[in-house]
Amino acid sequence: MESDKKRYLRMGVTIFASLAAVVAFFFLILRYQGLKAYLDVIHVALQPVMAGIVIAYVLCPVAKFFERQFGRVGWLSRAARSLSVLFTLIFAMGILGLFCALVLPQVVDSIRTLVVDLPGMLEVQLTRLETYLKSDSEAAATAMQMITSIETSLMTWIKENLFSTVSNVAGSVLSVGSAIVNFVVSVVVMVYLLLDRERYLAQCKKLFYAVSRNERFNSAVMEVLHQTDRIFGGFISGKLLDSLIVGIICFVCLTVMKMPYALLVSVIVGVTNIIPMFGPFIGAIPSAFLILLVSPSKCLLFLVFIIILQQLDGNVIGPKILGNSTGLSALYVTVAMLLFGKLMGFVGMIVGVPLFATMYYIVKRLAEYSLRQQGLPMGTAEYAGMSGEAQRKEKMDHEEEKQNEEI
Repeated sequence: MESDKKRYLRMGVTIFASLAAVVAFFFLILRYQGLKAYLDVIHVALQPVMAGIVIAYVLCPVAKFFERQFGRVGWLSRAARSLSVLFTLIFAMGILGLFCALVLPQVVDSIRTLVVDLPGMLEVQLTRLETYLKSDSEAAATAMQMITSIETSLMTWIKENLFSTVSNVAGSVLSVGSAIVNFVVSVVVMVYLLLDRERYLAQCKKLFYAVSRNERFNSAVMEVLHQTDRIFGGFISGKLLDSLIVGIICFVCLTVMKMPYALLVSVIVGVTNIIPMFGPFIGAIPSAFLILLVSPSKCLLFLVFIIILQQLDGNVIGPKILGNSTGLSALYVTVAMLLFGKLMGFVGMIVGVPLFATMYYIVKRLAEYSLRQQGLPMGTAEYAGMSGEAQRKEKMDHEEEKQNEEI
């Protein structure tokens, strides 16, 4: 009788919890706009904190490197952690300052020159095309009419929209007060995390173990988190270094070939190279258009160079730096980029690959656990061309062989 009461009580609690979850779900849907407004406020408020966490995660390997070096010096070993964070901060500020001092002015100057010279360059190229197509054929006349229409629309957009857009961006940049505050907060958060990273990680782990009491589940989650850290850490740091090397190679080669806008194009190619597989080609499209306006022959040479650079990066530089940090095939990388790019935009195209690699690792471990429980082989090659019945038969034959050996 007592067991029936407990069973009914458990059933009632389950039903009540399910109904409460359904009501809460519909309430969130009906109040989505209000909920979204609150989430936006929280996101804006915590944005510098999240930025500080990301910066600390990226710079953590640098801090560990400095800490190991200072730890080897006897009289500096006690202050190794503080000195490592200080030198990491100096290193990051030095890289940022070097970029702002050397690269940023030339990039801004190239963009300013491009905006001023763009109408004239378009006019020159259209004149060349008009001379080339000049004939009495109807096709050439139609082509010229379309080109003239595009030219008129583009010139109107440049005069009415481009300069207003640039002025709006400049106005936003001038509002640096909030940006400076957010930057300072992000740096402070980064310093706190690097100084006491073990304690903060231990607090998170302590809270998790307090909520979850299943030892096997806790062990599996810790293993997945460790694997996630390995995938993200290796991918992000390696991809940043890879993109820097590609950008430097691109700048040196374009300078030797006397390409226009060499630094601006190299920055575009280096930044877009962070995107796996298609990054160099995505950066090559606007870069090739810029060079085309100056010299069509150099544009063709630039496209050939980008193909060679992409092959060099994909087959030599990238594998040497990244190794097999994600373990994903080209198909899965494409799926990850399309999926997370649609969900999260440009950031999704960058972090989508390690995210998908983590999901792939979890699914793989679950599948291997299920196969192990069924006594089935875990190698993928063993399932090529085998039906389910053949696999079951192989399993039965394997068990029968084991029994015969035991006898």
